[in-house]
Amino acid sequence: MSTWMQNAEEASQDSEKRRLSGRIHILGLGNVGTFVAHSLASRLSPPPTTLLLHNPDLHRSWLARKKCLAINSNGLDDVKTGFDVDVLDGGTWHSFPYQEKEDAAEINGEPMSLDHETEESLTESEQDGDRIECLIVAVKAPVTAMALDSVKHRLTPDSTVLLLQNGMGVIDEINEKVFPDPQTRPHYMQGIVSHGLARRKEPFQIAHTGIGTTILGPAMSATSTPSESEADWAPSTKYLLRTLTLTPSLVAVAETPSSLMLYQLEKLAMNSIINPLTAVMNCKNGDLLYNYSFTRVMRLLLLEISSVICALPELQGIPGIESRFSPERLRWMVTQLASKTAENHSSMLQDVLSGKTTEIEYLNGYIVRRGEKDLGLKCVVNYMMKHLVLSKQQNSKQREAGAIPIDIL
Repeated sequence: MSTWMQNAEEASQDSEKRRLSGRIHILGLGNVGTFVAHSLASRLSPPPTTLLLHNPDLHRSWLARKKCLAINSNGLDDVKTGFDVDVLDGGTWHSFPYQEKEDAAEINGEPMSLDHETEESLTESEQDGDRIECLIVAVKAPVTAMALDSVKHRLTPDSTVLLLQNGMGVIDEINEKVFPDPQTRPHYMQGIVSHGLARRKEPFQIAHTGIGTTILGPAMSATSTPSESEADWAPSTKYLLRTLTLTPSLVAVAETPSSLMLYQLEKLAMNSIINPLTAVMNCKNGDLLYNYSFTRVMRLLLLEISSVICALPELQGIPGIESRFSPERLRWMVTQLASKTAENHSSMLQDVLSGKTTEIEYLNGYIVRRGEKDLGLKCVVNYMMKHLVLSKQQNSKQREAGAIPIDIL
């Protein structure tokens, strides 16, 4: 075989290796993850989708729900099925492809033994070590690094990871803890979901309470600035972005890395006011609107937040930053959001009451870190607010740990 033909054959093989399968994996099936998976299944031509379940108990719940995701809108359930599932057990992922005939029988109500099927499938299923091309991560910021660590061996430098969560600074943490070698890192995307979503009592079911938007784009962190040109994006990034923006239910739009970061910072500013104040004071979002003392604390927080954002080195040269992130405009945005969600309890307050780790380190904590590390600014009000939430969180955990069980005869 001639050298030219051999090179052509090798090039063809490399092209085959790089060809995308189109499969999308989803890690985290809370409100956002369930909504995205359901939206993909609602397309006329759904992409192959794999749900990543992080323990066998969650798999048992999946079987009990007859392998369906449901979204309730206007009182009606829209049920979708057809998902492949990977289950993590003992550090190993087990693959369960969707089988249309058998699963249709289960949906139609034919009897099945859940415990038997779970045990049998985990022991007899194939171990899934296939690489992941497109991964959507919808877990909360504090557990993102741990969640990604379980699948890092399946990610390559050609993979794209889309992060859908509140707060900022997660990518820097992932790079430090999960992908310290820049040569092995996947490509990152981030997104902001503003749809109204509420969890229902049963797992894998949510309520869609209000239509919003989904803003997506390649990520820009403090330590890496990707190209603004789409021509330079990875094939998996282009595919994932195109697929999601063409999914009607998501109402998704694509933005450049710098534009996406501006939207993220706006949401960060609003969440850094409403979430910690409601968590510390144990009140609804609307209670912040008519309290003079709340408005004084809000003003001090926003002065620091505005100063840090306007001085971030990665935003220098972008026109209109000072007016877009002025304390007055940020205060107006906070007031609008608090008014719109007046009867809601913030996610941070719910986390504190349930003894869960909050996202405070990725909200006010992010402002404190960027201010001190990159700008030499001491954000004392945000620092105090961060520790008030941390102390509230710690007290909640201590009360739960110290609770004495009482048997009622």
